[in-house]
Amino acid sequence: MEEQRQYIRRISNHSYIIIQDTLINDYLQEIDIKRQLYQPVYSSSSFQETKRVAELSTLSNGLKVVSLSGGFTGPAVSLGLFVNTGSRFETQQTAGVNQLLKNMVFQSNASKIHLEVQREIEVMGSTAFAQASRDNLLISTQTLPTSSLQMLSIIGELTNPTLPYHEVRDTASFTNEESESLSHCSETSLFEDLHRAAYRGRTLGRPLVAPSCNLGNLSHEQVQSYANQIYSPSNMVLVGVGLAHKELVSEAEHITFGRQTSTGSSAANVQIPRSQAKYVGGDSLTYQTGSTSVALAFEGFAASASTKDLVASAVLQAILGSGSVQPLTAPGAGKTSRLFNLLEKSNGAVESAECFSFNYADSGLFGIYASAADATTDAATIVKQLVAELVAASRTSGQELERAKQLTKKHYFELCEQRSSALEFVGKQALYNTKVLTPEEFAAAVSQVTAEDVKRVASKILASRPTLAVRGNLDNVPTQDEISITLV
Repeated sequence: MEEQRQYIRRISNHSYIIIQDTLINDYLQEIDIKRQLYQPVYSSSSFQETKRVAELSTLSNGLKVVSLSGGFTGPAVSLGLFVNTGSRFETQQTAGVNQLLKNMVFQSNASKIHLEVQREIEVMGSTAFAQASRDNLLISTQTLPTSSLQMLSIIGELTNPTLPYHEVRDTASFTNEESESLSHCSETSLFEDLHRAAYRGRTLGRPLVAPSCNLGNLSHEQVQSYANQIYSPSNMVLVGVGLAHKELVSEAEHITFGRQTSTGSSAANVQIPRSQAKYVGGDSLTYQTGSTSVALAFEGFAASASTKDLVASAVLQAILGSGSVQPLTAPGAGKTSRLFNLLEKSNGAVESAECFSFNYADSGLFGIYASAADATTDAATIVKQLVAELVAASRTSGQELERAKQLTKKHYFELCEQRSSALEFVGKQALYNTKVLTPEEFAAAVSQVTAEDVKRVASKILASRPTLAVRGNLDNVPTQDEISITLV
């Protein structure tokens, strides 16, 4: 059976970097059963609603429950769980523990061994995967409405892992292989460099990819203690898409979420720092041959920022768009985007470019990534072009602004066409905020964005100290001060 792994996926659409494992571990393959175990008697039209509704509640145990219903076709339900954890909460001693626990999500828990977990999901004809980021862990599933209660029970069981010694040991070995594979990806390494420089190696600057050198140092007791603290109802958000909110809340109240054992906590006594991220800016320069990649970033907006600021920065991102010698489907991609025009003006010096926006709980990064396959292209040339496009984009008006607004609205709607994407869309909002908006509400906010709004958010972004990460030809790389001067 062929293994299919997608270890790192950079999603500008979601303003997020994630580690996704479609082969959850050596034992559990991503379940995508095409057999029709159930023949639903419902018609697709009976599941089609014209208006999406987002609702958020908090249970007595502290668990947040958020739902998005309406606007979907076909008899399917997406259920997931966000855990407020991530590499930003690790220390030098616990580095890599979140990636390890992500790989252990579908292993043995207090109710079932890992093979029983796999088999139960298979029989239901459902899909399930886990992904870890800098500030959350997501368990995502998709199933039939008739199996929604059973899947909710499974999700609850997954939050009470037993973490036996032999499974921790074996998964650490697998995670080490995963990290080793990631170390050979230039783009992944560049964004690791960017975050480390932007936050001086603290909080969001800690490595997303588990350091191989530390995985072997993680003790069984440390893993147990860390899991005890993150798998707590008040530290999690339950998400349902395609399921009525009252039904979701009612069922969740009868399910136990969170780890029920304290094994290992007293022995290890792991402390999880909850420090606020502080953007400082900086640079990271790594010489390599063959190609040159550059990421230039500034402090962007946190996911908890106002809707007005978030949608205005999203419009700015669409103005810059993306460009490549290969066809792109990212928001803003096309021959009229500024970064596509950048490629044309560079006469082949720049091979691809994309504007990115990463929104975390209390900070964010906004910038442009570009790469050149020709080793003779130096970083100074690329940086100069990127800075010019950033400054020009902040002065957009007229047709270009309207086009960017339409692209942004289209992006929000397309984001929720798939239930799994919709689950992330509302789940992240609930994790960082006390209110959840539908795609339609975001689109309505985009319609109100003016040229002055774009200029305002651009000025705020560009006023922060720049962060520059370069891998490749380092000839004449500009300093932070030199970059700042060109922004005036």
